Amino acid sequence: MVDGGGRKRLKLERVKLAGFRGLREDEYTLGDLTVFTGGMGVGKTSRLLAVLFALCGEAPYGLTLDDLINSSSDYMLVRVEGSVNNLPFYIERRKRRGGPVAVKTDLPERLRVDPKIFVDGREIAKLFVGAPAEKALKLNQLLGFERYDQVASEITPAPVERRLQELEKQLSALGRIEDIKRRDAETTAEIGWIKDRLSELRVKYMIDSPMVKWAEEVKQRAEEAEQIELEMKGKLKLLEQYRTQLRSLPEAAEGFEEELREMEARNDALNRRIAVLEASIKMIELQRGMSVQTCPLCGAQLSKDALERFAHMEEEYRKVLDEYSSLQIRLSQKRKEVEEYRRLLEQRRFIEAEISRLEGEIAQTRVQIVSEEDLSKALRLLKEAEETKREIELLESKLSALEAQKEAYQTALAQLGSQNHVNLERKIRRLRDLADKIRRIRSALIEAVNEAKNERLASIKSSFKEAFKKIYPYERIKDVDFESRIVRGHEVLYVKCKVDESWVYAHQMSTGENVALSFALLLAVNELASSPLLLLDEPEEGLDESGIRGLAEVLKKMKQRTQLLVATRSPLLASLLGSESDIK
Repeated sequence: MVDGGGRKRLKLERVKLAGFRGLREDEYTLGDLTVFTGGMGVGKTSRLLAVLFALCGEAPYGLTLDDLINSSSDYMLVRVEGSVNNLPFYIERRKRRGGPVAVKTDLPERLRVDPKIFVDGREIAKLFVGAPAEKALKLNQLLGFERYDQVASEITPAPVERRLQELEKQLSALGRIEDIKRRDAETTAEIGWIKDRLSELRVKYMIDSPMVKWAEEVKQRAEEAEQIELEMKGKLKLLEQYRTQLRSLPEAAEGFEEELREMEARNDALNRRIAVLEASIKMIELQRGMSVQTCPLCGAQLSKDALERFAHMEEEYRKVLDEYSSLQIRLSQKRKEVEEYRRLLEQRRFIEAEISRLEGEIAQTRVQIVSEEDLSKALRLLKEAEETKREIELLESKLSALEAQKEAYQTALAQLGSQNHVNLERKIRRLRDLADKIRRIRSALIEAVNEAKNERLASIKSSFKEAFKKIYPYERIKDVDFESRIVRGHEVLYVKCKVDESWVYAHQMSTGENVALSFALLLAVNELASSPLLLLDEPEEGLDESGIRGLAEVLKKMKQRTQLLVATRSPLLASLLGSESDIK
């Protein structure tokens, strides 16, 4: 990373961008302390991220590079100008959506800037939360020891120990060589017996094949005969049911339909007679009182005396109506009787047809009888063939397993035969010595890192306490300090605060107090090993007015060593930094 303290000094002066997040085009200058202020959506954070992208080619955690491209653009460009060791330089990065990052610069070598220069105020309070390994990683990153921890984790005797276990197994196996030889001989003998038995069974199975085929045919005929017999029993039972049903049907009397036809003919005749009588009676009623009368039947003219002779029609009309009414009752009953007669006749015909069909099928059915002796012999042969086949399958499976076992024995004997007991012991001793050396090296490295870590903590302790009291000017917390513990194999740095007469830890404190602790530690570490640049996004998050005032004091002091770019929504922080900064 480019930094101060005798190494390359980085100073940024101007930024030009296009298509970056919410900013279509923008250009701005940078001083030792530059403050971007305003409400949400004006591009404060985007200006910080543009610098991060230009210097590191990265996006913050949780975003991809494509997420940084303006929604109405298909590419982004950021150009940063400044100086390194007072020599001017520029670096320009551009990226199309879905494409790679292109870099242009006039620097003779690649600029190395740590992405951790971007500090999100909303995340800073999480420095002291999480699992022990997570907290250790965060603090080690902040103190600059994560690379040493990574090296320590990679220095491990595990590969050597795995090889040791392999050689120790081989050494143990050397003592079992006679046992392996004995088992190999037993396996060989058993394989030979199985092969002989398999050969015998296969010959027997081949010789018995014709008889097995005959037995299968006999069994099939027996099964078919049994099935036919079952079907015959079913048909005979159904035939008896039809015969019983036929006997239970009443005999249909003949002459029903002839009687119905006669009654319907009489009904038609009465209908016609009634029509004639009704027409005649109506005409007589109309013609009464007229001097000239006509016959209601033929239309001839009649005298009044002659007309009187037709008076008998009314009497006849009444008799006909009585007969018609009586006939309707008898006709309805007769129709029902005829309908029932037809239904019974149809049912009888159906049953007789079914009886005829079943009798024909039964008469034509032929059953091929299989003798009990042949069936018994066939079943015995099939059982023996199945047992032979099953034994062959079991022996083949066992033979395959034994051959694999024999191959393993032969491989083990070949390996053990090439091994020398003395050479194995010598290799094991050397590997044990190597594993011990690796453990000592790892232990020494961890001890050296912890010692350097403690020295660094001791050197930043006063700056840490001073910065914390400025950001947190209240009397509730009397003092702050560090405490190191080993938790689940990790050395975890705890920050503790003295409240009254007791020490409390981060998880027992408020969010604002954790923010104050985190920023105080960040600023103290930066004072020890200054980063040339810090991008602080809303560092006032979680702080009250007094905390913001203290933070402003610390930032003013930091700008003497580090170039600061601050994005804030706090008018108070902007006004406190305004006299010594560029306000954008």
